[in-house]
Order: sequence, then structure tokens, then C-alpha cells
Amino acid sequence: MTALKTTAAALLAVGTLALAGCGSGSTSAGPSTVTAPGTTTAPATATDGGTSGPSATTSASTPAGLGLCRTADLKLSKGRSDGTAGSTYTPLIFTNAGPKPCTVTGFPGVSLADSNTGDPIGAPADRDKPKPTITLGVNEQASALLRITDAGNYGDRCRPVTAAGLRIYPPDNTESIFLPSELSACANTDVHLLEISSLVPGATGS
Repeated sequence: MTALKTTAAALLAVGTLALAGCGSGSTSAGPSTVTAPGTTTAPATATDGGTSGPSATTSASTPAGLGLCRTADLKLSKGRSDGTAGSTYTPLIFTNAGPKPCTVTGFPGVSLADSNTGDPIGAPADRDKPKPTITLGVNEQASALLRITDAGNYGDRCRPVTAAGLRIYPPDNTESIFLPSELSACANTDVHLLEISSLVPGATGS
């Protein structure tokens, strides 16, 4: 009887140990299941971070405050005019007189005007081929070449008048600069006397 009790006690102890081992396995399997998705997610996050890292570095290398050149920061002047049969070509030179670098893209808006604050005369300037964005450092220049056709080429169709100068809008600006210059103009808006090129670096036009 004593031997039977001893055997039963031994079997009970073995069963207890077996159950304890299964419990330990279940507890261990639980964290493994949680860890596996975590491990899968972690590399994806690292990859995204690695992709955005260089972009952030590239963005950081752009000069601080770099933006559009505003009319108030630009000084406008004329280059030397050259005439050909029936037309005159004049570089319009924009100098960055502001406190920091800025950008210009495309064409200035140009029209003949009857005064500094007066109405435009005739049709605005047609536009030539576009060019890429230009970054202007402080005191650096960009220019566009303005062609003015002789109003006399159009006879009575022109409805000739005299303009007091040119009203010029730097690209993407709503404030203009007036450049005084007495010029022959056509009141007829169907006559296009002006053509402007896109801005290019430097003071020579294109």
C-alpha cells in the first residue's frame, strides 16, 4: 500500500512538471507572436526613414529664405539698344537689390503706357520661348530682350500715339516698375509691337 502511494505521488509530480512545462511554452510563444510583427514593421520604418533622410538633407542645403524675387527688391535698367530694319532690341536688366538670394522664372510682363500711373497702350508684349528658373544672388542680374517694332510699319491701322514709357511686371508679381522712355505706340490692340524673351542669367538678354 505504501509502495502504491509512493508510485501515485511520483506520477502526480511528473504530471505537474509536464503541465508547468506547457505553461512555460505558451508564455514564451505569446511574446514571440507579438515580437514578429514588430520585427516586420521596424525595417519598414527604417526604410521609410532612410528614404526621407536624403530628401531632408537636400532640402536643408537650399539657402534659407530663398523665394520669389519681389518687385520691391529688384532694380530695373535698360541695356544698349540695337536697331535692325523695322525693329529695336533692348535688354531689360533686373538686379537683385534685396538682402538675400531669390528666384525668377519666365517672362516679365511688358506694355507701353501713357504715364507712370496711367493706362497701358495697345497690346502687351508677346512672349518668346520659356527658360528655366534663375537664382539671383544679392546684386546678381538677369535680363530679357525686348523687341519693339516700328509703329510706322502699320500705317493708319496703327492709330499712332506717343507712349511715356514701359510698364514692366517682374515674373509672378502684381506690382510693376515704370521705365520712362518716349516711344511711338499703336492704340489699336490688334497691332502687336512688343515681344519679350524669357529671362536669362546676366545682363545681355538673349
